[in-house]
Amino acid sequence: MIEVRDLSKSYGTRTILNGVSLRISPGECVVLTGENGSGKTTLLHVLVGLRRASGGQVVWKGRTLSGASHRAWREARMAWGFLPQSVWLPPGTQVGRLLKYHARLRGRKLESAHRWLDRVGLSGTERQPVDALSGGMQQRLGIALALFFEPELIVMDEPASNLDPGWRGHLTEWAREHARRGAAILVTSQLHESWGSDVRQCHCAGGQIVENASAREVAR
Repeated sequence: MIEVRDLSKSYGTRTILNGVSLRISPGECVVLTGENGSGKTTLLHVLVGLRRASGGQVVWKGRTLSGASHRAWREARMAWGFLPQSVWLPPGTQVGRLLKYHARLRGRKLESAHRWLDRVGLSGTERQPVDALSGGMQQRLGIALALFFEPELIVMDEPASNLDPGWRGHLTEWAREHARRGAAILVTSQLHESWGSDVRQCHCAGGQIVENASAREVAR
């Protein structure tokens, strides 16, 4: 469904990604581990079109997006749910107003957004400004906004970082739920053990991705 082929990304003389290839099929959840600075976030940003690759291709459902028009990227992103590592929500905006905006943007009924607001434990916060929410609550709201419209592709950067163990468990179940309906899922995580053994694990180091490998194995 989504694929990167021989992807590279450099900043001046510093190479971040060096010939990375990765394919994620419908119904598959891939957990990407790696040390800080290993290129995980850069890969996600290139994949969703926030940064331009130095080389290689991003292919979505057989269509090459690398070098494509802004319209082509925009059309693809309408089917994607993306959660960045640092969730940014417009300060001062009421939660309910934010839900209405995203429901209209995604062409979904507002009820589906409200159902997810309840699932992430934020029912009753509709009249609160988002900056009145704690960091963990904002993280859960960001997760709800990324998942409520049943995207075909879900990309999340360290989604469990601000969650307590209970909510991490819920996040894992939500990922499984979306995988069962056929979504392709890519998450980065330093807490890979919380995702269970039924996910596909990859490790990022030295600008490369190695399947089912630990950091120690990559270093050899």
